[in-house]
Amino acid sequence: MKVFINVFIIYLTLNIYAFWRGWKTLANRGKWRILFVAVFGVEFILYVAGLIFRNQLPYTFVHFTRTMGATWILFLFYTIPFVWISDLIFYIRKKKIPSDRYQPEKEKKYKARFFIFILLLVSAILGWGNYNFNHPVVEEVNIAVNKKAGNIDSLRIVMVGDVHLGYLIDKKYAKKYVDLIMAQQPDLILFVGDIIDAGINPVLQQHMEEELRQLHAPLGVHSCTGNHEYRYEAEEKIAWLNNVAGIAMLRDSAVLIDSAFYIVGREDYKAPQRKPLEQILREQRVNTALPIIVLKHNPIDLNEEVCAGVDIALYGHTHRGQSFPANLITDLIFEVSHGYKKKGDTHIFVTSGLGLAGSQHRIGTQSEIVVLNVKFE
Repeated sequence: MKVFINVFIIYLTLNIYAFWRGWKTLANRGKWRILFVAVFGVEFILYVAGLIFRNQLPYTFVHFTRTMGATWILFLFYTIPFVWISDLIFYIRKKKIPSDRYQPEKEKKYKARFFIFILLLVSAILGWGNYNFNHPVVEEVNIAVNKKAGNIDSLRIVMVGDVHLGYLIDKKYAKKYVDLIMAQQPDLILFVGDIIDAGINPVLQQHMEEELRQLHAPLGVHSCTGNHEYRYEAEEKIAWLNNVAGIAMLRDSAVLIDSAFYIVGREDYKAPQRKPLEQILREQRVNTALPIIVLKHNPIDLNEEVCAGVDIALYGHTHRGQSFPANLITDLIFEVSHGYKKKGDTHIFVTSGLGLAGSQHRIGTQSEIVVLNVKFE
């Protein structure tokens, strides 16, 4: 509930300000004011209804209102700063023009044209961002691990993060993502959490297990938990992923694959009684002479994996901010907010994710899956 309240506060704040500016701008223009109020009113009613009655209304309606509302929030988020810049430009311009040469009506026309330009520019930015989201890329990384892995000399891993299945990322996207993953012909499929976005209802309503069960690889499909797995009905969602969708959920546990290497799945920081990595390795009797791959959702405290002698550490969570300028913030917060880094003997990769939380736009970031071509030496 806290997440929905925060989203609604942001939504309401942006809408109140935008409505006030629009109402002020359209003074003495009755017909345009009526249309303006109607657009804001209809959008507000539909979005709030979809937010409050999400469990009672049909999925298609909730999907539409969520997509509309999330896009509207991002549209206002970009439009309002451009309007402020416009205000500053015209304020400076007015100060420089002698009062006897200032023409208010002409100024209004210029402002109207500039505002239309802003709307077109923001629409173009959102169009580009939506295109980026709908065309995920395949990042390929070559990794050499200085250990033997039984009879396996190489491994093709598809790494997937932050799918966020739910009202916004629906079954249509699930099918598209499964097809993209399987097209890489993986030996092993690894998720790094946040497979489900929020509540489990939209996932059940759309029978998304029909798509996820199409995922298969010779060495299995595994995942750790993410913070979104712990939003609402955590145990029910994790059980559904494990038992119905066919994804082996590793919760502070390790599995030995083909007597050759280990996959260790760590619980998210939201999990109660989460264990330190050293304790997991000890309790699971992990043989550190074999390669160790760790799945951990949140890429903080990378030194824990490095000091434990992990060979490959995979993370998600950041989305790399998802849309500018948030990508600049995540780059400051995280040691690695996206991409590859070798730290000590540990190969680290943080994915920006395949799906998203919020509006269906990637601005300054990318939707991706990662193919790790691993060689054991």
